[in-house]
Amino acid sequence: MPGTEEDAGDWLERHKRAHQAWENMWNRILERHPARHRELVEWADGGDAERTIRDELLGSLPWAVEPELLTELAAADLARFPFQLLVAQASRMRRDGSDPQEVLDRFAAELSALTDEEQVRFRHVVGRESTTLLDMGCRAPVTWVRHSASGTWRHLLNPTQARDGYRQAEWWASAATLSNLAVRFAETAARALPFWEPEDRYSAIDPDEVAWVRAMVLHLPKVTEDVKAAVRRIVRHARDRLNPRHPGLRPRYDQRREVEEILDTIERVLADPPSGVGADRRRSALGDPSEVTVRELAGVRAEALSEYLDRHPGDDSLVEKALLSCAAAGWWSDADFAAVLRRHGSPDTVLLRLTEGLRGNLGGGPSWREAWTRLILARQDTGPELVRALPAWSALRARGDRPGSAHPSVVSVVREALGCDQDAWDRFATCPATHSGTTAWLRLGDLLDAAATGAPWPKPPGSR
Repeated sequence: MPGTEEDAGDWLERHKRAHQAWENMWNRILERHPARHRELVEWADGGDAERTIRDELLGSLPWAVEPELLTELAAADLARFPFQLLVAQASRMRRDGSDPQEVLDRFAAELSALTDEEQVRFRHVVGRESTTLLDMGCRAPVTWVRHSASGTWRHLLNPTQARDGYRQAEWWASAATLSNLAVRFAETAARALPFWEPEDRYSAIDPDEVAWVRAMVLHLPKVTEDVKAAVRRIVRHARDRLNPRHPGLRPRYDQRREVEEILDTIERVLADPPSGVGADRRRSALGDPSEVTVRELAGVRAEALSEYLDRHPGDDSLVEKALLSCAAAGWWSDADFAAVLRRHGSPDTVLLRLTEGLRGNLGGGPSWREAWTRLILARQDTGPELVRALPAWSALRARGDRPGSAHPSVVSVVREALGCDQDAWDRFATCPATHSGTTAWLRLGDLLDAAATGAPWPKPPGSR
């Protein structure tokens, strides 16, 4: 072990780098060998790599894991939670004045069922004398759920937001499987509520302190009155820490905004609809259609969005936001998109208008543009004018019906515009369309016209 404070700092930094390299190595192995995930999990059982492999599959690559194995890994991870409850109960006894032997006697039966490693950890907790350490033990269930919601379980709880590199992740597991896993996590998180305690800290509030609560109320099959009462205490405490008069540090602007959005969502779920309504319906409790955002609509499932649209018939503005949310969600089917489009008063013209103003209407990164392009090109009645309005980079890289082929509708539009003019083809090959940034919004038709006529390249839509 290092002898000086400086040596200790160097040792800790080297240890962090080594641990990160270890995790990166296993991530690359698991990413490149999806067919051997189960074999690697079984090989690592009881070894040094077991926790890393399981956490990487759950937290970094869950979309690539075979559904049955994913369910097993998730269940095994949740099975670690009862130990946190035991730690909290023991810590509360110690904090309330019980001596270590009294605590060990009280939990003798539970202790005999623990692994050797867990027994050592439990005895270490029971032997604590520091009030600060005991307070940490009392909050162990909440800490575990909080870190899991923002770490290992973050993709499972938000599958539509998962990214595989630059692209929307394509999940092997079905939506029903993912929903069931989220429900199991939410039910586990609800068991942590009795152990939540306000922390008198000077540090600024962090979004993940309340993000787990949002995930819980969104995925619980039923939000009971007991859950509501416990959650309201957490929300009040978070609001107090956001108060400018609170003595603690102020969070950064972006973190403050994120915390406020999370708290708003939690309060909306608690207020509407009443308890007893299913989780999907609760996620569609989106409030005033004029205020709901594309991002919020993207967070609900197709059935829930359909119910929300049913409650607000004839609202074309809401339907347009719902259409755009299909791209923001990323996983909606062509049939879902068509079903939303049929609700619009002018289904024959609305897609062209939305596509021509896509940068202002949708925004977002490459995956949203790609999803919108895919949905548009998948329609049988998409004409050349609509194809020309698509973002050029996304349209030119849209897949055709054969591996490695371009989409035939895009090919047709390009050939029609450039014809046999080799100079036009050469100019088009140097067009400024890009995967990301402002030039990613350049429309295919505008670039084709400039290449055909030799005119200067157009500015991106919305540019001054």
